[in-house]
Amino acid sequence: MFQSTKLKSTTPQMTENAEKFAGPRLEARRRAFLDAANASFLEKGYANTTLGDIIARSGGSRQTLYALFGGKQGLFEAIVSERNAELFRPLRAEGQLDRAPEYVLVEIGTHFLQTVLAPDALGLFRLVVAEGPYMQDLSERFWSLGPANTVAEFERYLAEQTRRGALNVADPSKAAHLFLGVLLGSFHMQCLLGVRETPSRTEIETSVKAAVKLFLDGSRHNGNVDLPT
Repeated sequence: MFQSTKLKSTTPQMTENAEKFAGPRLEARRRAFLDAANASFLEKGYANTTLGDIIARSGGSRQTLYALFGGKQGLFEAIVSERNAELFRPLRAEGQLDRAPEYVLVEIGTHFLQTVLAPDALGLFRLVVAEGPYMQDLSERFWSLGPANTVAEFERYLAEQTRRGALNVADPSKAAHLFLGVLLGSFHMQCLLGVRETPSRTEIETSVKAAVKLFLDGSRHNGNVDLPT
């Protein structure tokens, strides 16, 4: 029988300590810790991974790990936050808000799918699904740092394009959820289940273009989507 496990909250002291470890050498050490933690989580699961496992893989010290991340939860949160930041790197490029949404959404959507369908990303998702029922805080932190932020990024973009008159979205939050559902399509579920190989870039681009067209057809001035409550 699995026991429900409560994750400890990270503290402000962790951030204060981490600020003392700026510089290329410590950034390299930070990267080594994150890579080691990611590999250990995927290999052994979150609950069964120990700090000793991560330290052995990374070659770092326990003191430095605590100073940078505060512990295992801090490492997990940093991994999820980093992946989410990578998802929307193209959206934050200079001038994106001034470009037509049909081009921006295709670029962002293609990058988004390539990122979430990568083997490590799928592995992390499977880990949370498998261990989440017994570690509710793990699921909650994953959701708030990952998918919830993803929806919020799309929501902000759609709201801004509506403000500028490029789109006519009555409820950006619901529209963001809808767009993500169309975007993920069947690729994500099939890849999670291992019933298909990772789609090629061409397959992804074709699927994203169809999803964007479907979405934008209902989000223009003459076709505002009345989303259900």
